[in-house]
Amino acid sequence: MTMHSSRRVARALLLALGAALGGGAHAAAQSYPDHPITLIVPYAPGATDQEARRLADGMSRELGQTVVVENRAGAGGVIGTQQVARAKPDGYTLLYAAPAVITVAPLLGNAQYRYEDLVPVARSTTSPHVLASRSDAPFQTLPQLVDYARQNPGKVVFGSSGTGTAVHLAGEAFARAAGIELNHVPYRGLAPAITAAVGGFADLVIGLPVAIKPQVDGGKLRALAQFGASRAATVADVPTLQEQGIDLTLSVDIGVFAPAATPPDIVARIGAAIEKTVQSPGFAEFAQAAVVIPSYLDSAGYRRIVDDERKLYAEVLPTLKLD
Repeated sequence: MTMHSSRRVARALLLALGAALGGGAHAAAQSYPDHPITLIVPYAPGATDQEARRLADGMSRELGQTVVVENRAGAGGVIGTQQVARAKPDGYTLLYAAPAVITVAPLLGNAQYRYEDLVPVARSTTSPHVLASRSDAPFQTLPQLVDYARQNPGKVVFGSSGTGTAVHLAGEAFARAAGIELNHVPYRGLAPAITAAVGGFADLVIGLPVAIKPQVDGGKLRALAQFGASRAATVADVPTLQEQGIDLTLSVDIGVFAPAATPPDIVARIGAAIEKTVQSPGFAEFAQAAVVIPSYLDSAGYRRIVDDERKLYAEVLPTLKLD
């Protein structure tokens, strides 16, 4: 066999191998799913896993396979997220979480995975952060808070759910945008931080409407602003930061993530099932009771949201002392 012929044979073998591998991936995508799917929630049982279970019910109907929700809590969401990041990228192990598990944790250096190790599949719900003050604070509106904080640098105590958490960074991003200095005090979760504000031990707290609104309705906290781009119907009487002259928008955009190398066809298949579920009347009824907003976004749209969040936190983190 001549050298020229040998090269032709080698080239043909490589093309055949590539076609076989590509055909195998295509066949896997065509048959997906052919066994149950695991949807991991990286938090302790609570609001997020209830939301995940409602979503999983609809996905199961749309995909024709059972979607099983499992809680894998620990390290602020890192343990469950790491399990998905290391899973086989075949669409059978997925993550249901807020983007902070990949936009914040890797930046802090306490995660054994990278931002690039997971791909956003679809957003299912969104909810704005709400900034609230203790009812007897020396300010009653956001402009009054900003003026007071500027006149008293570091005197206003901001209680968060823990150092380096998304709530903490949301507060720091607000302070940065407003040009003020807050005295950050971390607590062991959002509930203790809210309790501290209700009890007068913290001046400010940030949380989702489902956590903040009952305390506001009861007169124990005062809502000063919501962080969304526009007013969410769940807290329609609370003005946004932008309406009050603060150039910042932040929301909690919860959705599904998959290992980064998951085939695009499978990502699209899962995304279509999520879209139909989120847009169903049953999910809308659940979301209203849970004080969240059904807000489907496909993979590309969700990726833009997550990228923007990571960029913001990458700018905020270096300015903080997290020791």
